Amino acid sequence: METASLNLWYLDDDPRTKKSVAGVYVKLCGGKECAHLEPEKLLTVQCASLIELDAEIRRLHAELDEIRAQAKRKFYKAESAPTG
Repeated sequence: METASLNLWYLDDDPRTKKSVAGVYVKLCGGKECAHLEPEKLLTVQCASLIELDAEIRRLHAELDEIRAQAKRKFYKAESAPTG
């Protein structure tokens, strides 16, 4: 079964800016094999500081909280629907 997890992407020396950059990306794992998606598949923008990365992580938290709230509404609605 293939699963996915979030991981830190980090470069000490970005070839374009010559500075450190970081972001969050998805790592796909099936069994014992893991595939790292390319940096173009980042879930965040490329961040040049810890403050920027922290803001992006907070944004992801907010998106996940909204998804949780949507799922909660749908599950509660389905559970309260009369069964025929």
